[in-house]
Amino acid sequence: MAEKKATRIKGNEDDLKAIRTAIDFEARGMALYTKLEEGSDDPKEKAFFKLLSGIERQHFMSLRETEEFLTDPASWYQNIEKSSLDGG
Repeated sequence: MAEKKATRIKGNEDDLKAIRTAIDFEARGMALYTKLEEGSDDPKEKAFFKLLSGIERQHFMSLRETEEFLTDPASWYQNIEKSSLDGG
């Protein structure tokens, strides 16, 4: 069933370019907030920047998953469904 879905859904180059631009944006956000966290001496500031970095990481991971879906839907479905060749 995943194969049938995978053949219907495939990202085009514009979709991938947009996703990859967003991935880069989120990665730069994570790096900035991590740098600000490390450069702060105030525990509240550190916690705030750590929170922001974590949010950016969640966005980053979601976008990477979307990139995988658009480039290889069959593998994405297999990973999500955790299926294997033995039916498990």
